[in-house]
Amino acid sequence: MPSSPSQRVRIKSETFALTAVTYQRHRIFQRTANADLMMNTLFRYRDQNRFALHGFAIMPDHIHALITPAQDQTIERCVQLIKGGFSFAIRDEIRSEIWQDGYHAHRITDTTDYNNQLHYIATNPTRKAYANYPRVHTSHQHRIDPAPCS
Repeated sequence: MPSSPSQRVRIKSETFALTAVTYQRHRIFQRTANADLMMNTLFRYRDQNRFALHGFAIMPDHIHALITPAQDQTIERCVQLIKGGFSFAIRDEIRSEIWQDGYHAHRITDTTDYNNQLHYIATNPTRKAYANYPRVHTSHQHRIDPAPCS
């Protein structure tokens, strides 16, 4: 039996709609280089098979991601990788707090919920009046994982 949470292996994959907010809603992702670094952080851990990345939107002061943690990962560990990985990568540029404490992770319950969350994430930039927004998964379909099997 595994001895620690990081060694836990799940039998059934779970998918989550994740939201993380920047510290005091500072608009750090409004700067193109910061937003691109956040996007590269998501892709790096996706490419390392830490999680499947089904969708994302990097907004000026928060991020949304639809992910399925790998069998040997927890949602907590995935959030730590995403937030911590970005913070580490940008440590020379931003010396202050990057993230609000915590995050919101909504566990996807079924295909309808998955589709609703994916649509919400994809249309978040439009709802905020960002036309032709490039930091959303719909602009990077070749790097996005398919929906998990039910």
